Amino acid sequence: MTRREFTASFGAAFAPPAKPRWIVGANTAITGYGLYQSIGLLAGLDLRQIEIHPMGRPEPTPGQFPGFEWDKLALSERKKLKQALKPFRHITSHLPYTGLDWMSKDESRRASSIQTLETALRGSAELGAALCVLHLQQCADSELEAKWNPLLDRVRAWGDLARKSGTKLAIETMFPRSVRDFVRFVKEVDHASVGCTIDVGHQSKYAELVARVKPEARATPEGIRAYNDTTVAIVNGLGSKVWHYHVHDVDPATWIEHKPLVHGFVDYARLYEAMRANGYKGYLLLEIGGPAAEMRGHLATAKNKLDGWM
Repeated sequence: MTRREFTASFGAAFAPPAKPRWIVGANTAITGYGLYQSIGLLAGLDLRQIEIHPMGRPEPTPGQFPGFEWDKLALSERKKLKQALKPFRHITSHLPYTGLDWMSKDESRRASSIQTLETALRGSAELGAALCVLHLQQCADSELEAKWNPLLDRVRAWGDLARKSGTKLAIETMFPRSVRDFVRFVKEVDHASVGCTIDVGHQSKYAELVARVKPEARATPEGIRAYNDTTVAIVNGLGSKVWHYHVHDVDPATWIEHKPLVHGFVDYARLYEAMRANGYKGYLLLEIGGPAAEMRGHLATAKNKLDGWM
């Protein structure tokens, strides 16, 4: 070994661990805002990532998040939207999840739902989205095994489409409604372009958690710990297949999610350790709700907290 090689290896042995490559961003889901108003707010907060919604309308619409439908945008509007997204180094997309039934027995409804989602995926890719979040089509627990393979086939087909379009799919935690089945499903998809989005507030109905915590014990230290156990179990179960996080806080008394980071319910120190242990490199996407007038403050505070904790 030369002196230069020895010096380099000695220095590496005592160098501080590399900082995790986590990218903090937020989505445009701000009730009461228009699409470009939401984009402007997030750009003004100097966020590196933005998550867009290829559903809904660009104009402020009561009770709805701002968004767009790609096939209804004129070429000039598409160019305008691309220009508005330029301040962000990273773009992700949340695919449509309401009013769809892409596993329906009705051929017309099934075809329409599939077309809606595929149009959103292609449009997201055109706008530069590196990843598209997907909610699985839900069904009764008693029907899950019968629909398991058709669900796998549909997601694999969309994985192929994502790859051809230059993006990826990330299945969001919520369904199947257990750690065991959710981890099993993502693993059995077994597709290079399909991974997972972990939402820190979507585990409240998971079978393992419901079995441990009665409703009256939700806000107890044991209840809160069990909830965080459930999230970490998914992180550890899927390892390198975790590509994306939706982060926010949870109301301890009700387990209602998408709250500003004020409750301390989500154990971010513990979550970060699990992320580090699994070599996570990806997005931390703020998904916070609240009155429109308060959102700038909520997002700015949450960004500073995440940066500080990291």
